[in-house]
Amino acid sequence: MSTGTHRGTVVFSGGGTGGHVFPGLAVAEELRTLGWKAAWIGRRGSLEERLVAAAGVDFQALPARPFVDRGGPQRAVALAVLLLSTLRATALLRRFRAALVFATGGYVCAPAALATRLHGCGLYLLEPNAESGSANRRLSRFATEAGVAFESAAGGLACETRLVGVPVRRAFGEIDELRLSDDRVRVLVLGGSQGSDALNRHLPGLFARAVAPCRVEVTHQSGAAWVDETRDRYRGVARPGLSSTVTGFIQDIAGAMQAHDLIVSRAGAVTVAEIAAAGRPAVYVPLPMAAGHQRGNARAMVEAGAAILVEQEELQGEAAAERCARLIADRERLPAMARAARGSSRIDAASVIAARVCEIAERRDSGRAGRTA
Repeated sequence: MSTGTHRGTVVFSGGGTGGHVFPGLAVAEELRTLGWKAAWIGRRGSLEERLVAAAGVDFQALPARPFVDRGGPQRAVALAVLLLSTLRATALLRRFRAALVFATGGYVCAPAALATRLHGCGLYLLEPNAESGSANRRLSRFATEAGVAFESAAGGLACETRLVGVPVRRAFGEIDELRLSDDRVRVLVLGGSQGSDALNRHLPGLFARAVAPCRVEVTHQSGAAWVDETRDRYRGVARPGLSSTVTGFIQDIAGAMQAHDLIVSRAGAVTVAEIAAAGRPAVYVPLPMAAGHQRGNARAMVEAGAAILVEQEELQGEAAAERCARLIADRERLPAMARAARGSSRIDAASVIAARVCEIAERRDSGRAGRTA
């Protein structure tokens, strides 16, 4: 609930994946309860535009291109777009009278982050992964502070850092405790905001082989491009006791977690934090190309007793199917894993970060007021 007073505006920027959007929305939600307004700068027609608009946050679009390290025409074009977008972002920050920019990651946040120098406000970076991303490493030279979820990420950043955890929206912490039905287990497959080709290809067969003494009802988020193909794969392995629903994208992830008993997912930091806050057991399949931090995220939950880890190359084997079948059938282990998941969650991360952002923004505002007095 809002305090009823307007303390200022924090402008968020970032996108490209849900992991670069949902944590920012979690902090924006907390800031609004403290009397702050939120706005967001991203790309037009992007995932972040859709998610931010659905959350009721003012969205402003800028052109943006990925960083280009090599020379040549592509680099020149990228630099020209960055310059134009930075000037446009500066105008937006002045229009909003922004007290601080909160960068959530991805190349799209660069113009707003650089515009803080021209506008004269603070820059806060969020780094939820065990290894800092390239955009945050570059932008940390201009940042006031970065919030990190892992100590290991701090070494790659040039600004002051604080260990804060991964912010998740309140809805995840409000999910009911897991209660299994007598005759079925409901499984939710999450392949990330764009879907996962490997999970789409291999999980239907794994579920067909993972025969358990109860019904298995699968909801599979495939990504918009793979809905028909994934449905066909489930039809091709149909067996008694296994049913499936395939959807391209799930807007209400918290609601979906509430409605399911077990989650099979990649192990990105934000997804892992949301599943933990939801209090749901998980089977994590780390993305091989991001295996360093994703495997670390998954192993932390395995050690907490909240998950099992299956490597992508194991999905087609009998051993992985047997492990999943035993887990689905274990009526004591699933609730115990659910309790361990919630017990490992830093559910207050969003409120802790919001409080720190307020402190930085107000300190910078008072400093600017003093210089202009």
